[in-house]
Amino acid sequence: MADNMIDPTKVADLVNPEVMGPIISAQLPKRIAFTQLAPIDTTLEGRPGDTITVPRFNYSGDAKDVAEGEAIKYDKLTTGTTKVTIKKVAKGLAFTDESVLTGYGDGVAEGRNQIVNGLAAKVDYDVLNTALDARLTIPEPEKLDASLIDTIEDTFDSDNSPYKVEEDAAAATGVLFMNPKDMRTLRKNVLATSAGDWTRQTDLGDQVLVSGVIGQVLGWQIFTSGKLPVGTQVAVKPGALRIYMKRGVNAESARDIDRKLTKFNADQIYGVSIYDDTKLLVIGANTEVAGNGAQDPANKPTSPRGSKRTKSAVSDPVSK
Repeated sequence: MADNMIDPTKVADLVNPEVMGPIISAQLPKRIAFTQLAPIDTTLEGRPGDTITVPRFNYSGDAKDVAEGEAIKYDKLTTGTTKVTIKKVAKGLAFTDESVLTGYGDGVAEGRNQIVNGLAAKVDYDVLNTALDARLTIPEPEKLDASLIDTIEDTFDSDNSPYKVEEDAAAATGVLFMNPKDMRTLRKNVLATSAGDWTRQTDLGDQVLVSGVIGQVLGWQIFTSGKLPVGTQVAVKPGALRIYMKRGVNAESARDIDRKLTKFNADQIYGVSIYDDTKLLVIGANTEVAGNGAQDPANKPTSPRGSKRTKSAVSDPVSK
C-alpha cells in the first residue's frame, strides 16, 4: 500500500521544456553580444511569410525659409527597400537516464547553458556576417594606431548616400569590433604616443554602448571578438543593424524509450538585416566568417591531480 504513494522523479521531469524554455528565452538576449547595436524587433512574431521587406526612407531635406504670405513647398518622401530572409536555427542535446540521475554535476543545467550559448553564438555570427556586407569599406591599414579612427570618421563624413542624416556629436561615434590580437596592437601603439588617447573601460561609466567593451580610442569604444579574423575590423554605429524575430525560443523534449534517453532541443526563427548602411563600415577583408563546431573529441580534459583513473569511451547515444 505504501509503495503506491511513491511518486518517483523521472528524467522527463528534469528535462522539462516548460521550465527550460522560459529560462532560455530570458537568458538568450543577454548572451547575444550584438543586441545593443542590433536591437531585436519582435513585430513580425505570428505573421506569415519567410521574407520581409524593410523600408528605407530617404532624407527629404532641411526646412527652408518662407516669407510672409508665401506658400510652403511640399517635398516628396521617397523610400528604398531591403528584403530579409527569415530562417530557423536550432540546437539539441540528448540525456541518457544514467547521465541525469547518476552523473557528476548538473548535466541538465549545463545542457541548457550550452544550448543558450549555441543559439546566441549563431545569432552573433549571422549579425557579424551581415555587417561584413557593409556598403562602406576601407583597406586594412599598414599600422594599427589612432590614425585608424580618423580614417573611419573621414569615410563616414564623405559618404553621400541619400539616406544619410547629419548626426550630433554624441551620436557620431560607435563601437569598433576587432580580434583581440588587433586590440592589443592598437592599444600598444596608442599608449606609445605622447597623447596616449586610450580610455579604460572602468573610466567610461554609463557611456558604454555595448556590454563588454574594454576601452575607447578618440570616442570609439573597442569590443573584442575572436569571431573576427586578425586584420578585419567592423565600425558600427547604433541603429546600423537589426534582428527581426519571427518566433522566439521554442523548446521541446521527447523520450526515446528504446535507448532510455530524453532528447531536448530549442529553436528560434529570425532574420538579420542592415537597417542603416550609413552607420556601418568594414576595415580590411570582408570574407564571411564561420561558426565553431563541437569541441574536438581528441582534446579530452585531463584527470584531476592524484587521479589515475581513466574511463572507457562511450559512443554517442543518438548517432547510431
